[in-house]
Amino acid sequence: MILTFDIGNTHIVTGIYSSKGVLLTNFRIATENNITEDQLFSYIKNIADFNKIDITTIEDIIISSVVPNINVIFEYLCKKYFKVKPLMVGLHLNLPFTFAPHLITNNFGADRITDITKAISLFEDKNLLIFDFGTATTYEVLKNKVYIGGGILPGVNMSIHSLFGKTAQLPKVEFQKPESILGTNTVEQIQAGIFYGYIGQIREIICKVKEILPDIYVIATGGVGENIANELKEIDKYLPNLATDGLFLLYKMNKN
Repeated sequence: MILTFDIGNTHIVTGIYSSKGVLLTNFRIATENNITEDQLFSYIKNIADFNKIDITTIEDIIISSVVPNINVIFEYLCKKYFKVKPLMVGLHLNLPFTFAPHLITNNFGADRITDITKAISLFEDKNLLIFDFGTATTYEVLKNKVYIGGGILPGVNMSIHSLFGKTAQLPKVEFQKPESILGTNTVEQIQAGIFYGYIGQIREIICKVKEILPDIYVIATGGVGENIANELKEIDKYLPNLATDGLFLLYKMNKN
């Protein structure tokens, strides 16, 4: 079995795969800077036991991280409990895509690499626009398996927290579709503004990308991606496990 870690700013998503690439289970815990390797192992073992998975058969580990300061904890975990050196995702790996020559790729996120890797494997013959709705929302544009650019904007929950944290009287709300664009109270009005404002941002990004690549195929993933994909007919496919599946694929491509 292969263990995958997708370390994000808000959550750590763990996947356990069979050697043939079947996702046996996945789960998420909050990202904490002071978490220990022993706590991590306890989480993994408890959930594996609940799902009747024998983690003593884990043979290798791959890690994608956008939180460098806790990477060492995962290296301790891998060495102490699994006796392996993890494969860390980065541009040094064998990848199924290249970058347009004019791009500056310093600090290109590991999470973006995993998303692109899996998306290309699923839609090899398509030009792709990939949205990942995480702590920040990112989008990637690929033409003939060449990364030609993308963008980053505040994530949905970041926008909500900013509004809630910077005002004295506005309540924190859930990201959900309101009954009407015309809210009748403060909560409904915040929900209307956040929901339709964010949907509008994404629709406009898709529209502008299609001016460059009219045949673009649009994919969404990430926490609130399903809500947004359900609202926008411009999104062709929602793939909840894009990142973890991309990690397994990167492992298979680079295991030697």
